[in-house]
Amino acid sequence: MGITETLNIEANFKKASALLNEGNQLAAVQIYKKLLSQKEAERNATIKLADLYDLSGNTKSAIELFNSYLNRNNEDTEVIKLVSYYLVRNSLFDEASKFIDKYESVKDENMDFLRGVVHFHTSELRKAISIFNRFIKDYKSSELTPSVLYYISKIYLLNNQFEDALKAIKNSLRLSPNNAEIYKIEAEIYFKKEMYHHANESIRSALKLNPSVIAWRHFQIKILVLLDEINKAEEKLSNAMDDSDSSAEILHLIGNWHLKNKDVPIANKYFEKAKGINPNI
Repeated sequence: MGITETLNIEANFKKASALLNEGNQLAAVQIYKKLLSQKEAERNATIKLADLYDLSGNTKSAIELFNSYLNRNNEDTEVIKLVSYYLVRNSLFDEASKFIDKYESVKDENMDFLRGVVHFHTSELRKAISIFNRFIKDYKSSELTPSVLYYISKIYLLNNQFEDALKAIKNSLRLSPNNAEIYKIEAEIYFKKEMYHHANESIRSALKLNPSVIAWRHFQIKILVLLDEINKAEEKLSNAMDDSDSSAEILHLIGNWHLKNKDVPIANKYFEKAKGINPNI
């Protein structure tokens, strides 16, 4: 490729970038589409155009664009890894499974992790845990190890292997002590083991790191009710109520607690609030 052509390609990329900064996405898209026909610009144009499709919610077009590029450039491992991540990030697990299988020769810690995640989300738990256990052996100092242990713990939890689940999640927490999701899984494990005090401590840690998840607040309230700490449970209601069925269930749960303790008027108050959210509860 000559200098003039190189400069022309660079100028078009700069022009497209300037148009995006001005908010003219349509014009930028047209430039990237034209650049797709030039071999030297195709890769960069594909990635930038797919990114624009992604930002606009046009997932299908982004995938089609990547597949078109890979049909002509099937040895571009970095783009293969990028597309694999893109599919998983968008929860397109069936598509991700087919795509990753198609490029099974591409192997590194990122791809192996994604393979495990895909098998987990397509309910192939035996394959998932086999991949994750092999990952632990093959990539001993990987930054992805806490996430791998998190998934291993979730699989054990789904199989009611609570001790193994707890061991895995403790190891995950040791490596990643500031991950709210990991504390949430630890709380679920303790809850299943009916160790409600420990469950409460874990969900408190999760909410301290990420207080915005209403479902976690509901879980905390449920634990507090089971601990008979009804005053603490009721104190937390003001920051945990929305129009979801889960909120109605929490109100109904507290109503049942009062009913069992013969506080009928208070119980009825909660039952009415629950019905106000979900009349069928």
